[in-house]
Amino acid sequence: MIKIENEKGITLIALAITIIVLLILASITVYTGKESITESKTNILLSEVQMVQHAALERYTKEETFSNDNYPGTKKYTTAQEILNDIGELKNDQKLNDIITNTTAQNYYYLTPEDLEDLSITNTENSYIINYKLGIAINVTKPYTQEGDPVYVYAKDRDD
Repeated sequence: MIKIENEKGITLIALAITIIVLLILASITVYTGKESITESKTNILLSEVQMVQHAALERYTKEETFSNDNYPGTKKYTTAQEILNDIGELKNDQKLNDIITNTTAQNYYYLTPEDLEDLSITNTENSYIINYKLGIAINVTKPYTQEGDPVYVYAKDRDD
């Protein structure tokens, strides 16, 4: 039997350190990817609510120009309490609560995804409560982002 005096190769310690470094890099990549996905979903949600707001304001301008009253909506509200009942936990947002209670409830409409198609908004599964006159759009289906921020937008604070 021949004995080799100077064997060269990777030691077990070097191999373990390499694996640990690779695991750390992989975990950083996974965490960054998850954060990017969450941020992307939030941006999509906020962009959609702004798109609904702009479509509502555009429809209001069109109907006022032609003296029409043809606003899409499955349900037209009569009281602020009906609106607050439909927005669930969002009613705890003090700013939104103040906006709803200080505006005319009859100007609010509940829009399903089918109603949104009449505003040229497609490919959404979300429902909204909107006020055409004031440009208020409240996402009812996904009222909060994953960070816990409310999903609504408004153009001005009070009714004229």
